[in-house]
Amino acid sequence: MPEIRAAFSQAPALTVKHLNRAIQRSMLQIERDSKLKTPVDTGFLRASHRTLFTQLRGELEPRADYAIYVHEGARYMKSRPFLFDAVNENERFVQQEFEKAVQNVLDDIARWV
Repeated sequence: MPEIRAAFSQAPALTVKHLNRAIQRSMLQIERDSKLKTPVDTGFLRASHRTLFTQLRGELEPRADYAIYVHEGARYMKSRPFLFDAVNENERFVQQEFEKAVQNVLDDIARWV
């Protein structure tokens, strides 16, 4: 019983570790595909993508001032949702990353027992 308690006491730290990895891998894949889908005139919009990571969180944003107008469209410009498309196309990849993360947590706990 003490071994099982010790193993499960590690669960929160292991969960954070593996989920952070899944978030990073998912965000970097989405960033890569978003950049490939970003319309290019000067290349500034594509280069302006920024990905930030904190504990259990990832953010991806194109930093160009006009990014929202390209993505959502404007009065005389149709939308080109490069980020939205990248997220949708990677839905399965993200799901697999999080499934792997949960399995890795369970495997690590099992090693402690």
